[in-house]
Amino acid sequence: MAALVIASATPAACGGGGEGAGCGPVTRESLDPAYLVHVVGDDESVAYTSDPPTSGPHQTGPPVQGVVDEPLSRPVQVGILERGDVLVQHRTDLDAAAVRALEALAAPGIVVAPNPGLADPVVATAWLFKRTCATVDVEALRQFVDERVGQGPEG
Repeated sequence: MAALVIASATPAACGGGGEGAGCGPVTRESLDPAYLVHVVGDDESVAYTSDPPTSGPHQTGPPVQGVVDEPLSRPVQVGILERGDVLVQHRTDLDAAAVRALEALAAPGIVVAPNPGLADPVVATAWLFKRTCATVDVEALRQFVDERVGQGPEG
């Protein structure tokens, strides 16, 4: 079965070492020392050690699931990751076909949401792990999801 790769206006990343055609390598980030802090509401003034965060202060509450139409606050993003889900975020300037390809990844344990502040067109995050993509590389993103879903401290 061929992988679906949809290019955006941004040039694709190149390289080996387990990288997908449009994605960089999976990176492990340091545990944010404030990972036990619970945030009340969508307090965007909270500091994080990475952006988008892969750990840190978070908001608990009803689970966010599936495709989300609005950007998520960083405390909500970390809450998603803490429960072991994977978050796939995309810039809002992606074309409609690329967004549809990402939305097709949504499933139990996988949340897809826009994020206009991303440095890269697509960023997949899980608890302590991140994969950035210059294009929508569904195969590379699916591999990240398969390896990381259910791996949060509550997962």
